[in-house]
Amino acid sequence: MNQPVLAVTKAYSYVRFSTPQQALGDSLRRQTEKAERYAIEHGLTLDTDLKMTDAGVSAFRGKNATTGALGGFLSAVESGYVSPGSYLLIENIDRLSRDHVLEAQTLFARLILAGIIIVTLTNGEAYSRQRLNEEPHAMLMIVLEQIRANQENVRKSQLIGDAKARKKQQLAANGLNGKPYTRQTPAWITWSDESKAYELLPERAAIVREIYERTDAGDGIDRIAKDLNQRGVETWGGRRGQRKANHWRGSYMRKILMSSAPIGSFTPRYVEHDEVTRARRDIPMDPIVNMFPAVVEEELYWRVNRRFATTAPRGKNARHDPKSIVAGIVRCATCGNAVTRVSKGAYVYLVCSRANMRAKGCKYLAVPYSAVETALRENVGWLIEEAPRGKNTAALDREIAGLVTMVGHYSDEASDLADLAAQEKTPVARKRLREKSRELGEAQALLRTITAQRDTLTTASVRDRLRAVKKALGPDTVNVVGANQALRQAVARIILDPENARLEVYWHHSPGDVQVINFHTRHKRWVEGSHELSDHAPSDAKAS
Repeated sequence: MNQPVLAVTKAYSYVRFSTPQQALGDSLRRQTEKAERYAIEHGLTLDTDLKMTDAGVSAFRGKNATTGALGGFLSAVESGYVSPGSYLLIENIDRLSRDHVLEAQTLFARLILAGIIIVTLTNGEAYSRQRLNEEPHAMLMIVLEQIRANQENVRKSQLIGDAKARKKQQLAANGLNGKPYTRQTPAWITWSDESKAYELLPERAAIVREIYERTDAGDGIDRIAKDLNQRGVETWGGRRGQRKANHWRGSYMRKILMSSAPIGSFTPRYVEHDEVTRARRDIPMDPIVNMFPAVVEEELYWRVNRRFATTAPRGKNARHDPKSIVAGIVRCATCGNAVTRVSKGAYVYLVCSRANMRAKGCKYLAVPYSAVETALRENVGWLIEEAPRGKNTAALDREIAGLVTMVGHYSDEASDLADLAAQEKTPVARKRLREKSRELGEAQALLRTITAQRDTLTTASVRDRLRAVKKALGPDTVNVVGANQALRQAVARIILDPENARLEVYWHHSPGDVQVINFHTRHKRWVEGSHELSDHAPSDAKAS
């Protein structure tokens, strides 16, 4: 006689903890043992195939339900792999989510409506669709617990942010005082417990210097990375659990070149999350200068930095020398896109890249390259003679002072709004806080940019760059590569305006000023020798 097949009710244990350090403590063992004990006491079969542990994964922004193990369980439920009537065992509701209450409720409801019975092991409560329909007041405890969990994390986040701000203030006032501000240092820097200071790792520091010097000499970042690989230079990483790359990449070269750490600066950051997309943004704070030992001279650093501020060649052109003295510098006056060089037989033109691709939003107005080069070369004497010389930082100092006042004002307002949001706990208050925080972040970013700009306006360096441009565009036969490099070092951008037949020249060291050179083109003809210099957008000149 056949024995009846007994129905098996499965239970799935979900374990989550926020920090990897908790894995070394009691959290993993405690949650696992509670699930095993509940399954035995209630005659459930604890599933061992679907492993669900989110180690070091936060539930504050719902990451565990999107990219974590809980997200995998949701997919298994909705695909039918996990049958309705199965149990999900969690220590507390906050293990499931610490997100805003609407998001937390949505996650909870998805599981319940799919037929899953959720058990909170700490109090032994089981929540099913049937129970919540019969006892709707049971949802009140769930909602209250979800609100508590979210507010607890909001408060924790504020405390961490306040602690970081105090730590930064203490550093600015007192220095390191023999204690590391952070041990998350760039790969060529380490903290020495013996000297109580940050120190360079000599072999790695030499690589950083090589990267800057070769970039300054004109080598591309991909070429440098390839050379390091061919030489068998060991990649960095492997510290503090970091993954170690198996080869050098141009993207890492760029990361080094765009960092301020090579000149000793450290830029702390705080995290923001978009309330709609939930996307994470790392917002830079004011840099702390001279925190690390510098590995390159400031003049070399800013020279390379200015080069990357212009448009670098990409793709198949990345390893080729420029064929235009304005390559990577000139942009379209109409749409702001880069201007590209187009060859048509023996004739060479400059055309807006957007118009050249027949994209909407810009006109196809081809300008002979020779007209632009001739205009720059014939007017280089006037251009250099009348160019702003830098170091007169009075205007920047006034702007910085105004921004410092603005940042302080925004900071006070943000602090008041944070208190208001904590008291009122309304969407309107939170929205006002987000908007003010965004304004504060934008003002701080602008302040950092202008301060760095002012600090690099040394008369000597500006004079050297202007002299290099004059020499490169002088009466002798022009060297395209050398002229392009000289212009990249000195000029932030050149705006090409075919309809008004003008070039607008903006300098790295004085972005508020613009010099205008008129040139001849079939689109419009201008009076020879007509120039403009202003600290605002130039007005139209009269056509001949």
